Amino acid sequence: MKLSLSALVLSCLCFFIPISHAEISIKKCQSNQSDYIIFDEYDAKIAEKIIDYKLHDQPEKRENSIIQIFANENSDDRNDWLASFLFDDESEQYLFYQVEQDEFIEIDKKQFETLLPKIVECNQNKQVPIYSENFDAD
Repeated sequence: MKLSLSALVLSCLCFFIPISHAEISIKKCQSNQSDYIIFDEYDAKIAEKIIDYKLHDQPEKRENSIIQIFANENSDDRNDWLASFLFDDESEQYLFYQVEQDEFIEIDKKQFETLLPKIVECNQNKQVPIYSENFDAD
């Protein structure tokens, strides 16, 4: 009896896990006090890490995908990164990355749309990604 009850509880948990959304905590951003945006080698490595996580060793897919990565323009307050990938088959995937925790979280479009305004809240131009490939902002 205990075994069947345990199996029932375990199967219920397995059913709910894939459809649950992770609670993502983002602290209030700090505005960029400078007249320019700093995007240095450290930031480039983070952007590359995000792209590699999603497209690891798929250069053709990368070349044919629109990649947009958003973060705070203030380089001193750039822990939360949000990426969107639009593939040549018109499918989309989204990824959230926190630098301090070194944690990637696969998210859906709804979560992306919820998180994006929080991440770019302090940016002067909220529409333009801090890094992109194969994307023309004009």
